Amino acid sequence: MAVWEEFLSEDDKKVLEIRKPRELNGPGSRQALLVIDMQMTAIGYDKPIWEQLDEYSGACGPHAWKSIPYQQKMIGAAREVGMPVIYSKHVFHPYMGLPRAAPGDNFSSLSHKSEIPDELVMQEGDILIEKQTPSCFAYTNLPLILKHYEIDGLLVMGNSTSGCVRATVVDGRAAGYAVSVIEECVFDRIELSHAAALFDMQFKYCDVISADEALAIIDGTAEEIAA
Repeated sequence: MAVWEEFLSEDDKKVLEIRKPRELNGPGSRQALLVIDMQMTAIGYDKPIWEQLDEYSGACGPHAWKSIPYQQKMIGAAREVGMPVIYSKHVFHPYMGLPRAAPGDNFSSLSHKSEIPDELVMQEGDILIEKQTPSCFAYTNLPLILKHYEIDGLLVMGNSTSGCVRATVVDGRAAGYAVSVIEECVFDRIELSHAAALFDMQFKYCDVISADEALAIIDGTAEEIAA
């Protein structure tokens, strides 16, 4: 059962029974793995969210830590086959002169909360883009990087489903990319937000795929499975 089904009303279900589903985008001919904002401020501790908001006000807690092992598999598989692994960080540096660069801000480069945890540490060959808006496409060099590597498809994972993931998906589709969101590899603070955002994205913009489907795309066996 899809994660959003428990939130659908009876009227919603009737609409979905009759309405023709959106045609799938497909994964594209050449993909990159996009790891969105996997920073400590959005992860926090593996304990109930309400118990850590005094320290990690943006934490997704157990939802994030449940997702991380799946993300590790995706990153490892992508690196093994030479698929570009692109990380984004939502971050503000002092040289920008912007208020959010102050040390106390969760996304300041001066705060440890803006860092990527050891479990997902970048390696040589990975690519980093930095952003100051929800979308990885807004005012960043991501389009130049994708053009350089001749990428037309994105496998998307990270934080948060209803925020930066959704914003990136919308802009990615608007720019003509085939976008696939890996369900087990995204998360949110509020379960309703997570489910609704996944539904909204697959209903309107992108393919929501499983971790197994993503691994099949990465290792090149997706077409064999589909056949």
